[in-house]
Amino acid sequence: MNKHWETALTVTLVACAVITTGMVIRRELLTPDSAPANTSASEEPVFVDEWRSFLDKGELLGSARAPVQLIEFADFECPFCARFTETLQAVRQRYPDEVAVTFIHLPLEMHRFAEISARAAECADEQGRFEQMHDLLFKNQRTIGIKRWTEFAEEAAIADIAAFETCFERTDPLPRVQAGKALAETFEVRGTPTLIINGWKLGRPPSVEELERSVQAVLAGRPPV
Repeated sequence: MNKHWETALTVTLVACAVITTGMVIRRELLTPDSAPANTSASEEPVFVDEWRSFLDKGELLGSARAPVQLIEFADFECPFCARFTETLQAVRQRYPDEVAVTFIHLPLEMHRFAEISARAAECADEQGRFEQMHDLLFKNQRTIGIKRWTEFAEEAAIADIAAFETCFERTDPLPRVQAGKALAETFEVRGTPTLIINGWKLGRPPSVEELERSVQAVLAGRPPV
């Protein structure tokens, strides 16, 4: 084989390797953001009779007396949950006394740090800082697994960092995580985020406008869907 063909073959092989590597990287980076983990996007809303029993299985963000009770199954490492948190926060800011959210843990197996993130939130809750840790984890999702957990704790203004560390280092199952997984299996929650509005389980996460219309419907005495 002459040098001309050797050079051409080498260039071709290198190009193929670069293309293949690029495809693998693209798949790893884009797959989580290209198709939601929620596989029930085409389903119609369904009413869950037992929905009020869910309220003590998660963390309440807002007032238990709020007329609009949202139940969210979520995973701290889920990119769609991070985006949907912005939707929830926008609606809660508009309706601070009318809307409450019960956050239910559903860490997905595909996410390496989902379960440990749930533990961080639960340990924060022991010091009354669940919502602050919740917001930080979603806002700084790309740093999960990179930034030290004590840094998250400090930013969440957790007073006793040593107690947080002791809690975080435990390996026993988390009751609310176990409860969330059991509920998800029982009521066919197939992905995150999944939202239930006053008993109506939605087939997909709503937009800000859609969620606001649901809130207004409940406040007017109508079903949210």
